[in-house]
Amino acid sequence: MKALLITGFFLVLIGLGILDSVFTGEELWYPEVREPTETPGVTPPVKEPSKPLPNILGVLKTQGITAQETSEVSLIRRVIPQETPVTTLVLLREGDRIGLLSWVESSDVERHFLSLKESLHVSFSPDVRDLRDEQQKQEGKPSRNILSFFDPSLGHERFIFIHIQKRLYELRIAEGKDEPMNSLIDALTQ
Repeated sequence: MKALLITGFFLVLIGLGILDSVFTGEELWYPEVREPTETPGVTPPVKEPSKPLPNILGVLKTQGITAQETSEVSLIRRVIPQETPVTTLVLLREGDRIGLLSWVESSDVERHFLSLKESLHVSFSPDVRDLRDEQQKQEGKPSRNILSFFDPSLGHERFIFIHIQKRLYELRIAEGKDEPMNSLIDALTQ
């Protein structure tokens, strides 16, 4: 008796599905795929503006910063595949080191940034401080993802990583050189 009730229940459900199909005009098993339509009052997502990225060496020159090649290995070089070029320069103003700039341009830069964040979070020492991980959005400008911190176990400079469009920057700021480096960061991420 129980089996008969269950079978009857399923037959009623199937019958309702068939009736629904007949009245709505849709096929039972393969419904028609419709193009999305605009819903009044709902704004479609706006694609982030894509601006040409600045010429880094030109920005350095306008900021009064000279650059020297270096054998220092940046942290981004550790997560970027070897076949992808990474440029690393020591930055000087009036012969004094103000920091280091390393960058990569790639269509996979978002994945590289996430890999970098994961590897850094597990390698931070207990002495890490001023840790900041945020996304900044300004109207009319591309968003920029920023990870910054100071960890004495990784060096004596503050680290800033910025992902913007298809570029990933690593900046190291020498002690007392925040002003020229912050000005550089603003110029590189416009």
